[in-house]
Amino acid sequence: MWPDQIEHLGRGLADCRKWGTVVELGLDLMRSDEEAEAVQTAAMEAYGGDPCGYSVQATTPLTQRLLGCSAPIFGPLLDVDVIESNTSFRLPRGVLGAGCALSFILARPYPTNGEEISAQTISRAIVSCRLVIEVLGRRVPGSVPLNRRAATADFALMVVHVHGTPVSNWCDLDLGRLQASARLSGEILANGWARDVLGHPLQAMTWLARKLSARGGELDAGDCVTTGSCTGLLQVLPGQTLQAEATGLGPVSISFE
Repeated sequence: MWPDQIEHLGRGLADCRKWGTVVELGLDLMRSDEEAEAVQTAAMEAYGGDPCGYSVQATTPLTQRLLGCSAPIFGPLLDVDVIESNTSFRLPRGVLGAGCALSFILARPYPTNGEEISAQTISRAIVSCRLVIEVLGRRVPGSVPLNRRAATADFALMVVHVHGTPVSNWCDLDLGRLQASARLSGEILANGWARDVLGHPLQAMTWLARKLSARGGELDAGDCVTTGSCTGLLQVLPGQTLQAEATGLGPVSISFE
């Protein structure tokens, strides 16, 4: 793709996200993962907002099937799309669904000084953990195949990120045995195990750290990193309230308009 084509796709995705619309934009023009990442960067710059972390998606077999991705994807998390629990959100067009995920907050840059990237070392760089709800969606119609490149370019499918309460003693939790549940208008519709996320949620953190390191980057102090839904994706509609719960974390909820 030519640079002006990348910029055109990025601006189109950003406009659709700003206005909650869905438009045919020609994402099928992308021929490589590098072009998909370049379109994502252009879309982020056109959309605005300050990066405050990263959203990792397609980290369980279920969500990989739902999102048409054979491996995880990620994109920057922007402060303009982070909201607190117990608030309301107007659903835009193109929503795929909502799920429950874990989110870790970094206490320091990672990795540093040649630090080996592993679940053990990254656990020592984390200051807190919380349960979150993430709404995923597309800015292009369903006629455009959903796959890794299309999902990556399209803001890694992020629509909105709902914060739960940070838990500082998260190390006391057995994350491998942690189960999250999702209630829609009071009825439990989905349960999921944190261990379904790449075998352990910290593996999503190490996967992201390796991806960033390969690009010459790193996680920064204060970054919020979400690990992808462990409850699949629930269809959500205006007038409904989604609540997520997990032992030792949460609850977190959002009402849809």
